[in-house]
Amino acid sequence: LSAGVSGHAAMVKFLEDCNCRLFSKYSHRGNNIFGAYCDQYAFLNKKGFNILTFFEYGIVDYKLKSKFIGLFNSKKRVLFLVRDPIERLKSRINHIAPNKFAIYDFNLNSNVKEIVNVKKYYSKNGINDFPDINILENLLTFNFFCYKLLIDFFRKSHIFYIDMEEIKPAKAFDTMCVLADKFGFKRPVDKINFSHIVFDDTIGYFPMRLHVEDMIIIITTLLRAKQMRQSKEYINFTKEFFDKPLKYENLGIFLKPQEFGRLKQDSKLFDVTKRYLNNFIEALEERIDLEKAKLFKEKDVLNYLKENKELRVKLKNILDKELVHIKQHRPDIVASWKYYQEFEKMCKELDQELTLE
Repeated sequence: LSAGVSGHAAMVKFLEDCNCRLFSKYSHRGNNIFGAYCDQYAFLNKKGFNILTFFEYGIVDYKLKSKFIGLFNSKKRVLFLVRDPIERLKSRINHIAPNKFAIYDFNLNSNVKEIVNVKKYYSKNGINDFPDINILENLLTFNFFCYKLLIDFFRKSHIFYIDMEEIKPAKAFDTMCVLADKFGFKRPVDKINFSHIVFDDTIGYFPMRLHVEDMIIIITTLLRAKQMRQSKEYINFTKEFFDKPLKYENLGIFLKPQEFGRLKQDSKLFDVTKRYLNNFIEALEERIDLEKAKLFKEKDVLNYLKENKELRVKLKNILDKELVHIKQHRPDIVASWKYYQEFEKMCKELDQELTLE
């Protein structure tokens, strides 16, 4: 189980790296609950260590969510991935939105600064160039947290909570070893697979394709190449185009070997391509810095709530209801949530001020 912006993409990757198979493709069924159930049933009858997943935003309609969850066997071992609620709100506010004008196929004549300017964000008025903290009101209206619904159904199960902090690079490998022993799947082997941030600064940009005459150079991250099952015909030739390691070492420049050979034989075209790729990466790094400067911090969320009493009280009431179970069974996790604790303290202090008045 996982709520949104809680590290579920990383957890899915890590479980797959431990030879687990996960079923999470509900969205293509829309509101067809019976169809999703049939898909699950067929999936569970496959050999291997199979895991059903549920992400809180998978089915929009609240009643359908409840009905869909009711199809799960309620007496199962459940891994519930959680995160500091204020951090979740911050990440959701900063979440990128689709950009229908983004250019992912380009050539040597394309302006690199225009190509890398792809990120858009959600706002109260639609899609914008900047994140909008005012969407917080919408998040609190559309059941963003959804913990209680999940817990109420799986109350008969053994629920094992894990905080997102435990799957960050410094701890991910050891955490997956513990989970493997607890749930009975294969232990991880290669620490390198667990040492990277899955949703890093490059999220939303790749894959991109540079067309050089009739050759295609794929620019993407190693993770995206794996996720999209990029053809094994394409080999990573990054070191051939750059004289020093890239700032984002997970980036790769992929070509088919025969096409790289053709490009290398044409020294003039190769030099032009190399220079273009270097300019592209420089523009990308500058753009990433610009986008990072736009993002809100947890302190911004707390200050916004401090100045908006109605939203603050609404969030307090929501969390008091949604976090009952985890407070009872894993108070240590709740105590570790720095910004949630600051939110609770702020609410208490502001309530006291109102009482004194």
